[in-house]
Amino acid sequence: MEYEICLEPSGVRFKADESQSIVEAAKAHHVAIKHGCASGSCGDCKGTILSGESEQGPFMPLLLLPTERAAGMAILCKLYPRSDLRLQAEVISGDVWNTEIVGLSKLAWNVLELRLRPEKPYPYRTGQYARMAVPGQENQWRSYSMATPPQDRGELVFHIRELPGGLFSRWLFYQAQCGDAITLGPPQGDFALQDNTRPLLCIAAGTGLAPIEAIIQESMHTGQTRPIHLFYGAKKQRDFYHLETLQQWAGQYAHFTFTPTISDGEDTQWKGARRLLPTVAANGHWQDHEVYLCGGPGMIEAAIDLLRSHDVPHAHIHFDSFAPNG
Repeated sequence: MEYEICLEPSGVRFKADESQSIVEAAKAHHVAIKHGCASGSCGDCKGTILSGESEQGPFMPLLLLPTERAAGMAILCKLYPRSDLRLQAEVISGDVWNTEIVGLSKLAWNVLELRLRPEKPYPYRTGQYARMAVPGQENQWRSYSMATPPQDRGELVFHIRELPGGLFSRWLFYQAQCGDAITLGPPQGDFALQDNTRPLLCIAAGTGLAPIEAIIQESMHTGQTRPIHLFYGAKKQRDFYHLETLQQWAGQYAHFTFTPTISDGEDTQWKGARRLLPTVAANGHWQDHEVYLCGGPGMIEAAIDLLRSHDVPHAHIHFDSFAPNG
């Protein structure tokens, strides 16, 4: 059965089947509703139910606080209509940024650094991500976080992992060249350095290091000296990248420390820490820290459970969760 969906304040209307989430239906009707992962992991599609009946599917813990639930807020990529609905939801602008690839370099065996130069300034905040159009694939977009704060030269830096069968990542690894064009949509996301003096606990898995590095750099560049401890997890040693950069930061900034961990229990050559979250749990009391997490949904959920068990307040936990995105 189909229902009419009305988005406020834009007044945009479209039809949604009861088996479609609001985000799925909006995309099917070419409505540029604000969203990110479309899997209930990031919270960028958060909206408010103004009227009508609906069913909320499962989503990542902490995306909605109890007060937000009480106010009728919902995660729209997991919200299914059960009647006509009126929703408060953001429809993003149709603005696009044409960019040129100016750098492609290997960071690890399956990770590339991508550098783009936009034709006009790209107005992002540290910690946000960009949606990239897959070249030659109409209506196919991928999301990647910027790996640095905004730069004077205006270049955008990304860490891209190759995903087997991924349309964008395989094009980037095996076909793309400097000079090729990539189209970006507007910057999105609310992952950002908070304006307070609490010490920072940062936990990154894989290419989740990208926005974490950006946030750490912003803290350093603004002259802050509050303690920063980064825990960086990978499956195997060969999956790490930027270890030399992180070691350089640790030598340059006395308030920065980092702990790399691997999950491969069979690597006898590795003398460092093993298993990301147990290492975090064993290395401190974190209830007075501002916490930044970036990685896959499973890691984020487990990390939130760990932090809550250590009495870290909800309001001190900030995360950027990404599903496989190739």
